[in-house]
Amino acid sequence: MGSLPAEGWFPVTRMQSGAARTDFRRSVRIWVSVSWNAPVYARRGMLDSRRLILVVATVALILIGLVVAWVGQGAAAAASGDPVVAWALSPASNTVTVRLTPGGGPYAPGILARSHLVVSGAGHTVHAPAGAPAQLPVTPGRRASLLVQVQGPRPARQTLTVAVPRALRVTRSRRAGFGLVVSLSAPLRDRATRALCRRDPVSFPAAREVAVAGGPTECRSVLRVTARDGEQATVRVTIPALRSIPLYSFANPAHRAIYITVDDGWTPSAKVLAIMRQTHLPVTAFLIQEAAEQHLPYWRAFVAAGGTVGDHTVSHPNLTKLTLRQAIFQWGHARLGLRRLLGHAPVMGRPPYGAFDPAVEVAAYQGGLKALVGWSATMTSSGLSTWDGRALEPGEIVLLHWVPGLGQQLVRLLRIIHARHLDPRPLVPADFAGVTPQHRSLDGD
Repeated sequence: MGSLPAEGWFPVTRMQSGAARTDFRRSVRIWVSVSWNAPVYARRGMLDSRRLILVVATVALILIGLVVAWVGQGAAAAASGDPVVAWALSPASNTVTVRLTPGGGPYAPGILARSHLVVSGAGHTVHAPAGAPAQLPVTPGRRASLLVQVQGPRPARQTLTVAVPRALRVTRSRRAGFGLVVSLSAPLRDRATRALCRRDPVSFPAAREVAVAGGPTECRSVLRVTARDGEQATVRVTIPALRSIPLYSFANPAHRAIYITVDDGWTPSAKVLAIMRQTHLPVTAFLIQEAAEQHLPYWRAFVAAGGTVGDHTVSHPNLTKLTLRQAIFQWGHARLGLRRLLGHAPVMGRPPYGAFDPAVEVAAYQGGLKALVGWSATMTSSGLSTWDGRALEPGEIVLLHWVPGLGQQLVRLLRIIHARHLDPRPLVPADFAGVTPQHRSLDGD
């Protein structure tokens, strides 16, 4: 048999009886070998155990840290999921609206879905179902203390203090030359407001005032205004009818009077001016201010020859398509301009194109005029046309235009006038006394 190793471990097998001595020696050698190597194996086992314990402890600490972090994150997520109370005051309706909004984290939607509000204060208690806001009326000019209770998975209580602005109220209402002025108790929001009665615009002449322009007829309406702090007021107003002047297409027929009028003024006529000087013919020129400015020497000569100047607006617009204020400007600014240019402010006006309505008549009065003048007959290069197709009659107003050939048209017209034994007369507002006004647009030029 071969020799045994100095170190090693392997299993011992059972031998036959005839080999007992050999087994004894082998057993002794095995024991001696094992006994001699025992301290080495023990030391290595102790080191391995310590390493194992250290590894196990480290793993355990890591696991504990992970568990603690997971629990902390869960608690933070749960806390961030608490619903948040939000509120808003509406001064216009004097109500406070309280609602719940979701917090953060994955649990927020579920918590919010199972939470509802109970809000009490100002003599009221409101129970709002989950997801619905709670609305409470509050008193203007006071502080409202509201108790908000959140009921659900995350119950909570909170007190809100809300300062409510004072109610907006009317302090004075007065009529003005252009309509109605309403004074209120607080500064107003200066913002565009729709017209109340068709063409009655609203304006804000002062911080606490709102003005409503009148119209041709009286109007009852509701005015809604908002203060700068949000308070609103509803004011029932009666907007007075503004004064107006009517338009006349005929004048006084006494003494077989006939009235010659000429419109615009862009093409002055030396022949017309010569006829006026020679015969003292009374002619009324309804001048556009811009045309008067362009040919100022002629129009001063026209006035010196006995001519009468009427208002034909600043720039010849269709006044029925303008606002009341714009129409007033067209009449009033032209009057002032013609007075500055010619020394006298017109008292009569003719609307461009003969287009007028009640608002145009109101604007004429506001612009300072005394009468509006239409016509009943027109004279052109083609001849004379009357309103009824018949011969020219006393009291009729004849319309011509400052155009090339006006001198010849005037000569022809004078022949017709003389043949009818009519007498050209100056036109003044008094000539309309007792005459029926025109009630529909003339649709001329």
